[in-house]
Amino acid sequence: MLKINRNIFWSNLFIDFLVNKGLKSACISPGSRSTPLTLVTATNKLIKSFPIVDERSSAFFALGISKTSNFPALIITTSGTAVAELYPAIIEAYQSRIPLIVCTADRPAYLRNTGSNQTINQKNIFKNHIRFSSDIPMKEITKTNIKKFLTIISEGVDICLRKDIGPVHFNFQFEKPFEPDSYTDKIPIHLVDYSIKHSQALLENKIINDSNHHNSEFNLQNKIINLITVGNGNFNNDFTKLLNLLTVKYNIPIFADFASGLRSNNLKLNNLIYNYDSLLRCDEFQSYFKPKQIIHFGRSITSTILEDYLVKNKSKRIIVNEFGDRFDSAKKGKIIKSDPVNFLKSLLKENLKVNSKDTILNLLSLDSEIEVIKTDTFSNIFSEVELLKILISKIPDDCSVFIGNSLPIRDFDFFISKVEKKIKIFTNRGASGIDGIISTAAGISANNKKPTFLILGDLSFFYDLNSLLPIRNFNIPLKIILLNNYGGRIFEYLPIASYKKVFHKFFLTPTDLDFRKVAESFSIDYLFSDNSDDLIKNLDMLNKIKSSVILEVKVNPFITKSLKKVFRERICKLISKKLS
Repeated sequence: MLKINRNIFWSNLFIDFLVNKGLKSACISPGSRSTPLTLVTATNKLIKSFPIVDERSSAFFALGISKTSNFPALIITTSGTAVAELYPAIIEAYQSRIPLIVCTADRPAYLRNTGSNQTINQKNIFKNHIRFSSDIPMKEITKTNIKKFLTIISEGVDICLRKDIGPVHFNFQFEKPFEPDSYTDKIPIHLVDYSIKHSQALLENKIINDSNHHNSEFNLQNKIINLITVGNGNFNNDFTKLLNLLTVKYNIPIFADFASGLRSNNLKLNNLIYNYDSLLRCDEFQSYFKPKQIIHFGRSITSTILEDYLVKNKSKRIIVNEFGDRFDSAKKGKIIKSDPVNFLKSLLKENLKVNSKDTILNLLSLDSEIEVIKTDTFSNIFSEVELLKILISKIPDDCSVFIGNSLPIRDFDFFISKVEKKIKIFTNRGASGIDGIISTAAGISANNKKPTFLILGDLSFFYDLNSLLPIRNFNIPLKIILLNNYGGRIFEYLPIASYKKVFHKFFLTPTDLDFRKVAESFSIDYLFSDNSDDLIKNLDMLNKIKSSVILEVKVNPFITKSLKKVFRERICKLISKKLS
């Protein structure tokens, strides 16, 4: 007979299964109840474990790792409110379809609703934003229970990786004692052999990847496509090449979000219109360009102007993605569950009608002239726009860039056109929150051999200060560009800005922090710029530094807002002249 600790036995069985499946990274927050999982994971030499005190930061860090991995990161935390801290990252993973394996430790079920310390109802606690959840008691070790346990684990992991990609949750009901040398059971050695063999049998059950399933039952009205829109997504080179073939053949314009990566992948897209947001802000253009039928790839578009226009125009939309997710605020589009590459291949076999050559030529001409106006308006005046253009010019080729939410992603989308470099774009646009931005970028950088840059605002930076600790502790070479425009300036573009009495105090909420001292307190290198020349010098210096760096860039938000107003006025004059 073999003396074992029941909690350790089940934890070993779980972790060994995940490692054999491909697990390489785990994010662990300290706690007593999660001791069995922590011990087993932290001592496994095949897993790189990151100890992260703050559970919220840990979960977003794991999210970043999962964005750059072939296998999701594992999250381990103790019971109680620690579990609730994981929820923001789980929501983002759910909305973005990023796989995560979430493991929470819990008291036995009989202690729920008894007032027992640090005990809450953790059963399916993430039910609105989880792909799979299982509440697992640590039962007696028998063949039947081993088989049931492994079947549950295998099912959850299969959902996470393939069937319904996203976060999955295992809630382990651990009962004291937790440590390996605190024996709770005596079991025959053959049960250990049985668990290994059954685990191996489940692993060897070959998975057929059916994610390329194509639903060909779609109807193109009058066999014509007037516009293709592309949102945030992970698109490969085959997609880009096929998209170019289709759009050139049928004179179809492409409106692609910056977060789609299509503006920065070094592959040619002849009919890509960069400045569609600028065009659509002018009534004359909206009257001129009225696409009746649109195909959309990827997640929702960043531009609210485009989304509002398509709803107003009552354009018929076909939304294509491999899981059949709806990215259509009007809820009237046709959803096609298909791999985008296979869909484009099928579409190229269709006998479609060709759009007017004049329309695409006019759009390309207007787009080109707007680029000239953009350069003329924003050059030689330091603003957020000039900052982003300098940044794009200075970051190395074949790097990763994480763009924060609120204004940064919108300014990138609005002002940055073709990037003559190969850049991998990352965002947290599932739920589009400002929480966990630094943590996610840190996770990407920790698991990424390429240089990784993060661009975010001062409020997003403040909101995730805790994440600077793992950056320091794990020597993560993340380059942070902190855009300090004195608070939540995105609200200045909303009607609430006219309500001066409450606007500054309750909406802008500037932090007035000394970010140099913040960097120093975490022993992270710090640079500062408030003009173009210093920014160029500091970016050159930043590229040479091998460790993490915070580059704070202060800009005057009133100058930026004023320039944007001038820019839009000049565009509308151009369009009025060209289309009248």
